[in-house]
Amino acid sequence: SRIKPSKSPVVPCHSGHHPIGIGLVSAVYVGMKAHNKSFSVDKSIPIASLRPGDPSHDNEYDEDQDTFLERCQAQYGDVFNIYLMNNRMTVVSGPFLREVFMSDNFNAMDALDEITGMRAFILSMSKSNHEVDSPEIHGIVRDNITPNLPKYTAEIVARLEKILDKAMAKYNKSEDGTVIVEKQPILVVEEMVANAMANVIVGPQIAKNHQVLDSFITTASDFGKMLGGGEVKKKSIWRTFLDNTEHKLLSPLQKHVKVLFDAATPVILERRRLEQEAEAQGRAYERPDDILQKLLDNFDKYNFVDLEDVCGHLVILVLASVYTTSDTSTNILYHLAAYPECIDRLFEEQQVMPDTIEKEREQQRQVLIAKGESIPEDLNPSEDRALSAAAIKRMVHMDSFVREMFRCRTDRLSLNHRARQNATLSNGMVISKVISKGSTFIINMKSAHQSPNQGEEVDKFRPWRFVGKSKAATKAGADFLPFGMGKHACPGRFLAIQQLKTVGALVIAR
Repeated sequence: SRIKPSKSPVVPCHSGHHPIGIGLVSAVYVGMKAHNKSFSVDKSIPIASLRPGDPSHDNEYDEDQDTFLERCQAQYGDVFNIYLMNNRMTVVSGPFLREVFMSDNFNAMDALDEITGMRAFILSMSKSNHEVDSPEIHGIVRDNITPNLPKYTAEIVARLEKILDKAMAKYNKSEDGTVIVEKQPILVVEEMVANAMANVIVGPQIAKNHQVLDSFITTASDFGKMLGGGEVKKKSIWRTFLDNTEHKLLSPLQKHVKVLFDAATPVILERRRLEQEAEAQGRAYERPDDILQKLLDNFDKYNFVDLEDVCGHLVILVLASVYTTSDTSTNILYHLAAYPECIDRLFEEQQVMPDTIEKEREQQRQVLIAKGESIPEDLNPSEDRALSAAAIKRMVHMDSFVREMFRCRTDRLSLNHRARQNATLSNGMVISKVISKGSTFIINMKSAHQSPNQGEEVDKFRPWRFVGKSKAATKAGADFLPFGMGKHACPGRFLAIQQLKTVGALVIAR
């Protein structure tokens, strides 16, 4: 039914009233059943009381996450122990959070690996960089994707547009022109994101290969299955052991590496031939601008073994980017459907923004002309109204919408960590807690995302909450934790947020 638009839509954003999606960490969390022998050795950390008849805190937490956490914090403070999903874990909240994310003593990947066998699954694709804290993947994203986003944006937008229009053309329309989507939206979004990322990662020639594209989509699907597929189910220690062994021995993702290797080999050989030809003729070789070429040019820097190893690292980039971005982009669609009163404002922003950018670019051209200088290609008038990186960055209402979606959709308890050695948490005053080596703790996201510091009505979805504030959706910090924070923050968040805003913008424009 139609909802009358309001200037400031406010709707409860807790479970049951809000379109919640299963993200990377949440999918892992709901599938876990890793038994810890004991809580942390610090006996001053209280154990939350159980309701009469409840063997664990699962039922109370599932019934109302907010009420459960409010009770525990009121009774026990910011650090307390609970029994959840057959796991003994310590909940860390509020003033202790920054230390968790900034310290090398606490590691999220260790906790995820214990639950899912993720390391063995991912490393089955590559031959190098198998050290536990290997920085290469982080470095590949930081060095090659993030700084080149402005150059990649046009191609990303073009590919997303093409697949979206192709998908929409297949569906029936109601009498008022509304598109009726008959299959799961995430399937459309996966195809959009996989196509866009294929062009960035391996270049347009390889990206035309349907086997490669299908493989990229399937890789993301396989990754999701490894994480539990978003189903709330318990995994026994025996099942976890068998899964880890299978990942190590059978290398389930090697088939995807082989597809890319077979498609990339002739393309790379041709690139090498053209480079040698250019050298022989004494002219500069115009190097392809995709991530594949950048990794080949920095083969030794990233400690690769051979071309198959390079392809393995590329598939790792694909599965991480396609899976997480597709999931979150689909959530944007659900939020737009849940809050249709937001659409007019977001559409108006798209209409006004190109005029502003066009005027600014024309002013820049006039300054250059007055100086007698030529107009560079990046100031070509034909690109003035394009959906560029600069234009996407200026979509402040869309940015606020995305950040607010993340703030509300994240499970209240998430981002498991594991202590690598005994460590003391301190809130900067007199309270300190010892987290013992090997113990698992989990982040109270409510204490950050629903904190009074977030503004008014923190339990409501307010899409324009961050407009006019220095709170971009890419800005990780103690008040916004989906991407972590500090040196451990996700390096791919700039690409992810740009794609999320682009998907939202393209859908709204149509």
